[in-house]
Amino acid sequence: MPRVSIEGLDKVFDVNEAEILYDSLYDRGHELPHGCLAGSCGACRIEILSGSENLQPAGVIEKNTLEAIREEYSQKNGPDSIKGKEIRLSCRAKVLGDVKIKPFK
Repeated sequence: MPRVSIEGLDKVFDVNEAEILYDSLYDRGHELPHGCLAGSCGACRIEILSGSENLQPAGVIEKNTLEAIREEYSQKNGPDSIKGKEIRLSCRAKVLGDVKIKPFK
């Protein structure tokens, strides 16, 4: 069973494989920042601190939203500010193994 940990939180969540990250945490009593929960607004963006290989690859909707987030973030904070960061949407990412995350502001 995959485990999800959140930076700054002592609790670790056991989730079902192929479950959507946001839904799995919400069902276990932890609510991440969110907006539309459909993958278009980007309010549920998270940084993957470890285990990015344990998430199902991003689909078209998530890729488009992430591209817009990266572009906006780079323009606002400089291109190096997002370099090396793995950003995903918690409302679209499906968990296949252990991951560690934090909300991405």
